[in-house]
Amino acid sequence: MKKAIVLLNMGGAQSPEELKEFLYNMFSDPRIIASSLRHLIAPLIAKFRYKKSWKNYELIGGSRIDQLTESLAKQMQEFTDYDVRFAMRYSQPKLQNFINQYNEVVLIPLYPHYSFTTVESSLDEFKTLNFKGKIKLVNPFYQREDFNEIIFNKIVKSVPKPSEWHLLFSAHGLPQKMIDKGDPYAQQIMEHFFILKNKLSMFQSVDYAYQSRFGYAAWLQPYLHQKLAAYKGKNVLIYPIAFMIDNAETDYELKLEYENIAKEIGVQNYKVIDCPNDDIEIAKFLIKLSKESK
Repeated sequence: MKKAIVLLNMGGAQSPEELKEFLYNMFSDPRIIASSLRHLIAPLIAKFRYKKSWKNYELIGGSRIDQLTESLAKQMQEFTDYDVRFAMRYSQPKLQNFINQYNEVVLIPLYPHYSFTTVESSLDEFKTLNFKGKIKLVNPFYQREDFNEIIFNKIVKSVPKPSEWHLLFSAHGLPQKMIDKGDPYAQQIMEHFFILKNKLSMFQSVDYAYQSRFGYAAWLQPYLHQKLAAYKGKNVLIYPIAFMIDNAETDYELKLEYENIAKEIGVQNYKVIDCPNDDIEIAKFLIKLSKESK
């Protein structure tokens, strides 16, 4: 019997054509755009936005999400006799290319929190494949003490004197209307924030904000650019609480775009902590989760 642990992530791009495909697939997803007009909107966005967006990707050498997820899978492979594979929702590699090789799969969405737009979207895709084998699913794990201990250690070790820094947790935003329709993401982000805040009292202050607003509708607040305005002359440390793997939202948006905003405000020092990525402790943690899955 062939068994696999499958890491599910959103995906990224290493070339303009890959970015065009990524944008088309993302905006074709009914979890992202519920309107039936998405079939008209998606190709327009992909066609007219990808060249401009690629200029941002060039500044970071393309998204690191594929390489880091592959490296994480290889790290995990050292601790299990299951095959460890990964698939991307909006780019390559795709689930359909390999899933039917297996009789049993453990699905691990690489999102600590649940959202219709992430976990549920990945499961939507899986359901279309008519997989006939045994399925186990790892649920969101933001409340796990062993996970939060890894994050705690990563944050505390990132600066020599935490007492001289203000810590800001940045989460990827969502339109407020999605939350109003029952998406529990914001509630889970807040629960996670307070879990971590209670562990990190050695910092001058600990707060949170949301990034990645798109369009003109109301999104989850407070917005990160507004929150940064309170830290003129101070040291600000950013941790991307909603991500497991670094990608364009962390490498470009947080590390370049928001750094420029921080400089304009007059923030004295601005630093972004890397996501857990392919850390060995995260690899061991995910293998542990896979063994506990039902």
